[in-house]
Amino acid sequence: MGTIKVKISSVKRAAHLKQKRTPLTKQQQHKLAQQKAAKEKGQNIFIQKARKKDDVFQRKKQNKRESLGMPLGDQGDDMDDDELLDNVADMLDGEDLEFLEMKRGKYRKRKYAGNEEADDDDLRHAVGLEKRFAEDTALEDATKKIKVDLLPFKSRDGEIITRTTEVDYKPKPKVKKVEEEGEDEAQETDQEEGDSQEEFEDSDDDVVNDEEGNAIKTAAVQKMVSTTDLLIARQQEIERQKYRIGIICSGILEKPEDKMRNFNALFELMDETDKAGVPNLLTVRKVAIVSLTEIFKDILPEYRVGQIDTKMQTVRKATLERVTFENALLQHFKKFLQKLEKLTAAVNRKGHGRVTPQSVKIAEVAVQGMCDLLMSHPYFNYVKNIAQLLVYMLNSNYPRMREAVNNCFRYVFGHDKKLEMTLFIIRRINHLIKSKNNVVHLECISCLKALKIKNVNLDAEKENELKQKKLEAHRQRLLNLSKKERKRRKKLTELNKELDETRAEENKQTKHAKLTEIVKMLFTIYFRVLKNDPTSRVLSAILEGLAEFAHVINLDFFSDLIEVLNNILETQEDLGYREQLHCIKTIFIILSGQGEVLNIDPIRFYQHFYRNMLAVHAGKNHEDFLIILQTLDEVLVKRRRNMSQHRLMAFIKRLLTVSLNLLHHGTLATLGTIKTTFQLTSVLDILLDTDDSIGSGKYDPELEDPEYCNASCTALYELTMLSRHYHPIVRKMATHIANGVPASGEGSLPSEIGKLTAFDLFEQYDSTQMAFNPTIPVPRQTEPKFKKGPHSYLSEDFKPFYKAMLKDNMQAPKRNSCHIFDFYKELKCK
Repeated sequence: MGTIKVKISSVKRAAHLKQKRTPLTKQQQHKLAQQKAAKEKGQNIFIQKARKKDDVFQRKKQNKRESLGMPLGDQGDDMDDDELLDNVADMLDGEDLEFLEMKRGKYRKRKYAGNEEADDDDLRHAVGLEKRFAEDTALEDATKKIKVDLLPFKSRDGEIITRTTEVDYKPKPKVKKVEEEGEDEAQETDQEEGDSQEEFEDSDDDVVNDEEGNAIKTAAVQKMVSTTDLLIARQQEIERQKYRIGIICSGILEKPEDKMRNFNALFELMDETDKAGVPNLLTVRKVAIVSLTEIFKDILPEYRVGQIDTKMQTVRKATLERVTFENALLQHFKKFLQKLEKLTAAVNRKGHGRVTPQSVKIAEVAVQGMCDLLMSHPYFNYVKNIAQLLVYMLNSNYPRMREAVNNCFRYVFGHDKKLEMTLFIIRRINHLIKSKNNVVHLECISCLKALKIKNVNLDAEKENELKQKKLEAHRQRLLNLSKKERKRRKKLTELNKELDETRAEENKQTKHAKLTEIVKMLFTIYFRVLKNDPTSRVLSAILEGLAEFAHVINLDFFSDLIEVLNNILETQEDLGYREQLHCIKTIFIILSGQGEVLNIDPIRFYQHFYRNMLAVHAGKNHEDFLIILQTLDEVLVKRRRNMSQHRLMAFIKRLLTVSLNLLHHGTLATLGTIKTTFQLTSVLDILLDTDDSIGSGKYDPELEDPEYCNASCTALYELTMLSRHYHPIVRKMATHIANGVPASGEGSLPSEIGKLTAFDLFEQYDSTQMAFNPTIPVPRQTEPKFKKGPHSYLSEDFKPFYKAMLKDNMQAPKRNSCHIFDFYKELKCK
């Protein structure tokens, strides 16, 4: 048989080609069935109603076919009217085919017109139901209340009390389904299987993006308001932005890895204007800076973050996530520091433009934020940049900024264990003072007093040179040894090295080297100011620092330093008493230590000290008595053997005279020093004798030379007044010294008071914090006693007359219940 060619329509050809495609596997068919079931399950009630109507229409269609006598089979169930007409058209030809096509076009027009009308009616009905349902749901959500648990609190009885409150219901975050479409149907199926994903909207996005604030600003632009309305709107804006900042910060602290993008919203609040050009309030900018500072203080690591190139080397997934987070955190931290630097540059001397009070206030907050970051994370990245900027702000024209930086550096100097940051700051301060030709503010020098310098040997270089020579000689001896002895020495050296590493000796040596470098840099600053500009305004801080660290000064500088200090005392007439006391304290500390080998007579310094002791009193400069107390410890205790008896007695008499003008804790420190001196020497017992016939001459308290004031011809009469002091401990100490400081018996001190030094007495009994030690007992509550005193009469005849008058009045009949006795009228009648 030959091949019969059959004409196939385009519809049948497309169906035929569709069946020739590669069949799906069982797994793909199962997934498609699951997706289809999920879609049908997720459809709403309106689509289900539409499906029911479609089923009714299909049943009517099948009934019509049955009435026409058309066969119903497996293929007939799935075959529509167009397919039936195509099958009939394949069997016709010529005029019959043209007639069928004409009828077919008319049928399609009627069919599509009827279907469109039905679909429009169904669509209107469905949209109406959806709108009604949405309105009912929104109304229900608006009035719905849910209970939320509040933070519990603990009562005085220790019971935990829980609390709840009702708040407005807020729907859960919406879910966005993202599906990528391919070019053909096969790729679309694969992407629906594997690449479909869900993105959850962040609940804080509306707060971060400030959608409510944008709407408020847009509505308020075209509105005329009064001053009161502006103030109210400003306060509302501040409260709204505070709430917004709190939400953003809590989100970042909750999970920083996922909320790094929220930093941009806080950075925007730091600027003068936002993205829309609307200026930010000064209070909001301050709150944003403080909030960012606290966030970085919490989430920054304690270690220094390293840079890892993930493209050049392969890392694990967990490591990659950690590195990505650290790099993003480092970038945001760098951006924050750049913004702070920009704010401080507006008020710095190098800044351009006019300085406004608002820029000064925001710069103070920025400086405080950098100080907090430096104190909390002194070893993190970019911290040296912070320290370098703060050093220049230490010489700022604004006292609050200088005070904040000064406190920051003092904290760093006291808590820096590695000494890296301390050395860096000292070098930058040295460079600043040198570049400014010593014309700097006092805080640039006073902050150096907080350095923790102990047991530093500035002669270490000479000792290292001597040690190097010894090692070189030892090396020459080792070269002459035999091979066996060299091998033995080599093993012993390696063992000693391992032992040193175990004991952390290398770390100690490195730390000691840094400490030595810090001390060198410190005295370089001090000596440069003393040599080049002895009249500088920072001289008082320089002298105070020298007095603080005089115990670590190199012996080679002692003679020159004492000569410079003596010239300052002799030549500068406008030098204050405080600077003079610091000079004297420095000199005596030098002479009490290694300076004992120097052949220097300190008699001129004794005279300066004796004269300046009376400058301190119980007023504003009472705290300066601590300088005198420290100097007295060097003069009367450590150098008592180098003083003559007359000079020692003169200092004791002058010190007891000063104690009458001090507060009680200063008086106690004075008596403690006198008690210690009485215990160390017996020469002072003559001052407790009231017989003035002993000795020659007369005591002159106004003479400035303690050697020739004849203090041996007087007695310590001040102890009598101090024995009636308002403070009980002062009374006990004065009585104890007046009795000759006995160890036991009458006039002895309790053990808890007797073991205290002068410095301990000055600190423990200090009442500047409004706390009296010992506490003042509360007076007992007693009922007042009223005593009836006797009457006195100028005339003796008036007493019997007065009694008789009262007696007659009491015996007279009372007409009224309220009887008033007129004494003056009765007296005139008599």
